[in-house]
Amino acid sequence: MKLPNASSTGKYSELRGDPDFMLSLARGIEVLLAFSERKSAASVADLAARTQLDRAVVRRCLYTLEQLEMVERSDGKYRLKPQVLKIGHAYFSSEAIITRAQPLLDTLSEQVHTNCALAILNDEDVVYLVRSQSKKLLPQSLGMGSRLPAYCTSLGRVLLANLPEEELNLYMAKIRLEPYTEFTVTQEPALRAALQAAKADGYAIVDQEMGLELSGIAIPIQVPGYEFLMALSVTSNPKYVHTNEIKDRYLTDMLATAEKLRRL
Repeated sequence: MKLPNASSTGKYSELRGDPDFMLSLARGIEVLLAFSERKSAASVADLAARTQLDRAVVRRCLYTLEQLEMVERSDGKYRLKPQVLKIGHAYFSSEAIITRAQPLLDTLSEQVHTNCALAILNDEDVVYLVRSQSKKLLPQSLGMGSRLPAYCTSLGRVLLANLPEEELNLYMAKIRLEPYTEFTVTQEPALRAALQAAKADGYAIVDQEMGLELSGIAIPIQVPGYEFLMALSVTSNPKYVHTNEIKDRYLTDMLATAEKLRRL
């Protein structure tokens, strides 16, 4: 989700004077979204820095969210409460492809005996729309709405590879390439090279960059009726399936599932 950009004359200056624009609502949503930066708790100062809003404004937004039971305060810091999940649930329950895709991913997971996921790109992360969890591979419990960094996941790589050049350059300008493991690509030239390869190949393979003993392959999917590009992934443990074998082991079944998704 993108809110209007800040400018030298203040945030939302292009909407100043619009009687239908609710500035307080925009600020409240911005504060709520600022919690997505993988911090378990945040202070008023933290959120003011992330949103570039005055502390007094952030404090009022947090007070309102607290009254709505969407955040809670402890030791001067705020955390999201489960109530906030209702906002995301409204989106996921309204998207027909999510309910229709789940059986297809469950079938694929049974075929390949490992985890499968369908995701989209949102800002700097991939967001899971659908996931099928295998009993054989349970390193993480990720469900609808879970977010992972795009640059070091197969889902993210294949989605970034298909961005228009201008959007990719904007992404590169703001992303911090942090090492999650010793194998994480943290240099922009190397990442761009990997994206070029993914674009040319039509798939991306990432080996233990997000987590040790986790490798993945992803392909892009453009489903008719949806303007955003999706990606389908299969995750495996290199102890059982060597990274060099991932393509031969999974790609054919993934392409067949992708074709079924396109016909939903």
